[in-house]
Amino acid sequence: MSEYKFQFDMDQVGRKISMLRREQNMTQMELADKLGISFQAVSNWERGNTMPDIGKLPELAEIFKVTTDELLGGAPGLLRSAAKGEMERYMEENPVTVEEFAQTAPLLTPAQADAGFEKLTEKNAGQGGIKLKDLEDILPFLGSHLVDELALKCVDPYDGRALGGMAPFVSRQVLEQIADRLVSEGKSIDEIAPFLCTERLDQLAQRYADAHEKRHLEDILPFISEKTLVRLAGQFYETEGVRGIGDFMPFLPGKMKEDIARREYEKNSLRYFENIAPFLNGDYLNALAREALEKEGINAISPIAPFLDQELLERFVRERYLSAE
Repeated sequence: MSEYKFQFDMDQVGRKISMLRREQNMTQMELADKLGISFQAVSNWERGNTMPDIGKLPELAEIFKVTTDELLGGAPGLLRSAAKGEMERYMEENPVTVEEFAQTAPLLTPAQADAGFEKLTEKNAGQGGIKLKDLEDILPFLGSHLVDELALKCVDPYDGRALGGMAPFVSRQVLEQIADRLVSEGKSIDEIAPFLCTERLDQLAQRYADAHEKRHLEDILPFISEKTLVRLAGQFYETEGVRGIGDFMPFLPGKMKEDIARREYEKNSLRYFENIAPFLNGDYLNALAREALEKEGINAISPIAPFLDQELLERFVRERYLSAE
């Protein structure tokens, strides 16, 4: 959407209001009193910071003894028709682009925005419809029932990017309905996970785990509760070993990381530690390395050598292998 064009229209309308007010020898305060608003609102209009609510445009036109068309000047035809209560007829008789509607939507009443969008959808139906990716600037102004309908259309065929853009405006009930369906079909919910409650995400994470959909589970690890994260990490460690929890490690509490490291060390020494070493506390990892060096020699620490304190490692090697010389 061209923000510059819409800003230009606001500036133009603001200058027009200022000029008409001065011609009436009226202060901003006097105009505000006539409209039942604050003088700051009038000031913002005249500076081009905001536009009058569409319901105020006919009142302004009457006060200044002009038409709404004269007041709005170069504003989009869609806005001028909306100010006169003729938007749907205008849309029936004239081509209206998604961009023009998006420019006008912030100034429409909720009922006008919904009616206008439905007309826009109807008019574009014969041209393949409106692309969901083009709707982001319109969504905040539509009723939840319309946004819910649009979101449901993203499920089949699945359009994760469009769904993610809509998610902040979709009702909780519909968003959870969509998430349930996607999980059941073995699809990712990563685009909508940030907008789901933790309790529901925990349930969905367990369903992914039960269905062995680990790749989709890993997409939502940052959003599930620590309790569920710890439980699932333990579950995967039992079945897959340390190689199965690499993606869990950045999100696990420090104590569990160390518990897993200790269990793994006791089972396999440091053989598979390259999967978890980057996420362990440096002092703890160095302590394990020193323990392995004492018991098994220099070869034992080769899997984690890049993650160790090199000065400590060199000092230990000198003490252990070079002191006799």
